[in-house]
Amino acid sequence: MTTDSFATLARYYDRIMAHVDYDRWYLAALALGDMLPSTFRHADLACGTGTLVKRLHRARWNTLGLDLSPAMIRMGQKDDLPWRGVVGDLRALPFRRALNLITCLFDSINFLLDEADMEMAIQQCADALRPGGLFYFDFVTEEMVLRHFADQHWTENNGTFSSSWESTYDRATGITETAIRVNNGVANTIRERIHSRTSIERALANAGMRPLAFLDAGTWKRPGRKTIRVDVIAVRGDPAPYTNSFRKIQTGIQALLQS
Repeated sequence: MTTDSFATLARYYDRIMAHVDYDRWYLAALALGDMLPSTFRHADLACGTGTLVKRLHRARWNTLGLDLSPAMIRMGQKDDLPWRGVVGDLRALPFRRALNLITCLFDSINFLLDEADMEMAIQQCADALRPGGLFYFDFVTEEMVLRHFADQHWTENNGTFSSSWESTYDRATGITETAIRVNNGVANTIRERIHSRTSIERALANAGMRPLAFLDAGTWKRPGRKTIRVDVIAVRGDPAPYTNSFRKIQTGIQALLQS
């Protein structure tokens, strides 16, 4: 039986993550959707409480969310906003050649601690896409962990409650563990693994997907040594039909990030 790492954290999650820039993901997803047929189908994997899915639903997308945590799905459904959220595993998706666009954001790939699981999830995403379908995901780098998490402890004021954080990082395994405690409650331990770009590129190739771009998430330019999060857009099949359209999208997102 899989343990729900967010079982007690889910009720606080949206308030703890109120600072997260969902606008960037939303605008990037809308731009990618503009490259697809008007009747395209979308799924946001590891959707959490459905924040992105709800916004895309309001934009009249045919969209649904999937997350491994039942608590996160339940919490996301408490506000009565119309969205479809289901419990499911990235490594065993209930779709086959059914989707035109998959998003999997907020370093969800990093939550897969074994490289074999990461490869399986990417293969499952490829199998879920129709030929020519797009896969938009991100991952954090070791630079992110070393700069913001490794061996650090801090407390945040979240309005009506506080959260304390304590993080460690094992460079040998690439795994970071972060214990999050709300007020004086039980600590929730979140584990992530740093996957190299090389291993992700290999997993995409083995799954029959080819990248349109690997981008620094903060600039949408080429990643560098100081990049802390990488956005990836890949295609199931040949990316050539999207190349020109995507260049325009990239320029537009770069302008938004600089404004």
